[in-house]
Amino acid sequence: MSEGTEWVTVHDSAVTNADPDSMVRVTINTDRICPNMTNRQFADVVTRARDAGVALIKDRIAGVGRWDKNEQARARIYFARADEEIRTTLAEGLPRLLAAMQELVAEKVVRWDSNANKMLKCAIVPDNGANRAGVCKPDSDRRVIAIYSKFCSDSNGELFHASKVKVLIHECTHYTDTFNSEDLMYGDTEAGMSAFAMRNPISAIRNADSITGYIATFDRVVIK
Repeated sequence: MSEGTEWVTVHDSAVTNADPDSMVRVTINTDRICPNMTNRQFADVVTRARDAGVALIKDRIAGVGRWDKNEQARARIYFARADEEIRTTLAEGLPRLLAAMQELVAEKVVRWDSNANKMLKCAIVPDNGANRAGVCKPDSDRRVIAIYSKFCSDSNGELFHASKVKVLIHECTHYTDTFNSEDLMYGDTEAGMSAFAMRNPISAIRNADSITGYIATFDRVVIK
């Protein structure tokens, strides 16, 4: 095989003997998760995006602990308020979100039409070219994220607009044991989420992209 061939371990041991019934049969799916990269490259990108997300969540946990003027101002941008309910919700939810992100592995980020996604309790939503990812809330403990084609073309870690880092955080906020968030309003920018919060000061704290924005919308790049 050529030097550029991608090698993947499909079984962790190999022995030889004369027993024909001792063979291990392995089914290999060679389809690319994203057409613009190999599956090994995809796993690397997802792992780096996850690690960047973990660091961002840790920053916000520290910020909520301080709850100084800067942190309260940040909360007001995304939730239109910085009262005790907001602080308590963040103080309880962010550590759970951190744990979920740390449990996330690249093998659980799958194509929407893969067998791993089809085995979940929720109905499969087709790729419409606009959706990026989805999770099945009843299967929150399995930490599976189904991704769509748009996810593949998103930036890896440009936080001022759509990025893989923000998608992973967004989807993990949906898990029932983190924030149990909803998709009330989509938005990748500070201005859009701030406008939504001003109109919806009660429900913004339940909105996935509002929580994601609070954690991960900055004018910087965390990974390339």
